[in-house]
Order: sequence, then structure tokens, then C-alpha cells
Amino acid sequence: MAANLTHEQSAFIEEMGQFLGGYGMTPMAGRMWAWLLLCDPPEQTAGEIADALGASRGSISGTARILVSAGFIRRSTKRGDRREYFSSPPDALDSMLMSAGAIYQQLRRIAERGLVAAGDAPGPHARMQEFYDVISFIETELPRTIDRFFRERSGDLPPPAADAPPLTTPSSSAAPVKAGRKGSS
Repeated sequence: MAANLTHEQSAFIEEMGQFLGGYGMTPMAGRMWAWLLLCDPPEQTAGEIADALGASRGSISGTARILVSAGFIRRSTKRGDRREYFSSPPDALDSMLMSAGAIYQQLRRIAERGLVAAGDAPGPHARMQEFYDVISFIETELPRTIDRFFRERSGDLPPPAADAPPLTTPSSSAAPVKAGRKGSS
């Protein structure tokens, strides 16, 4: 990486790249998002991001389109400046959270059609029923959880009970977590 980053920052950027890469995005998308979460100033041009990550401007431009459409980052301009700026402000994550309900609603509708398509065949029907049940549960619970998060953050709800596990910041000496999907190597 070209930027003067600490070991922890470099490791975080690479781990996020591996993580999103394991879920169908490009590793560069994870690295770019991680950089925009860490960088100062928080708004960066494609050239600044390319320099920081040791990537080409073309790679950054294509990656920016992916991340903007997924809701991870924002694109903006400044008056009198023809360049585009990219950032990952908290409200970008808020809008991504708000759209999650619609995603699970669509998945549930697809699962309903899958149940019909599976017919009475025991194996396929059981797998589709499990898929439907999980997606229906998430569709129901996710909006409640997101609403609670926003209300706790705004102070409209008290913080979680004392017996809830505390939110902690991992120490820099913590062992790194291997990125990727369960069962991947």
C-alpha cells in the first residue's frame, strides 16, 4: 500500500478486502471501503484513494460505482472543483440498513415461489421450507433490530441491560481474524 499506514490499518484494509471478496464483491471494494472508513480527510478523490491503496484510478472508478450502488459510500462534488469526492459517512450506512428490509421482503417472495417450485418432493421441499423460514424470520426481526439501533443511538431508548455483553474495541495485540466465508480457506 502506498499510504503511510500503521500495521493495524493495513491489516484492517486487507481483511475487509478479503471479507467482501469472499461475498462476491471485489477485494478492491473492501479495501476502498475500509480506506474511506479510516482516512482523514473523510472525503477523498479517486486519485487520492488510488495513491493510498496503490491502485489504478480506473480500478478505483469502477469500484466506486459498485460501492455507491450498494450504499456503502457516497459520491459528491465541490463547487468550483470538477473532481468527484468519495466518502463513507455514517448516514451512508444508515441508508444501507434502511434498505435491508426490502431486500429480505424480496427474498421471502422468491422463497414462496421456490416452495411452489419444490412441490411435494420431500428433500427439495424441506430445503425450501428452511430457506423460507429463515428469510421470513429475518424479514420480521431485522426492522425491529434496526429501529432499536437508531433509537438507542439517538437516546430515545436506554442502552442495553447491564447483563448484555459489552461493546468493546479489540486491542491491537488481539490475534487477527481470518477473513472469508465459513468453511473457506
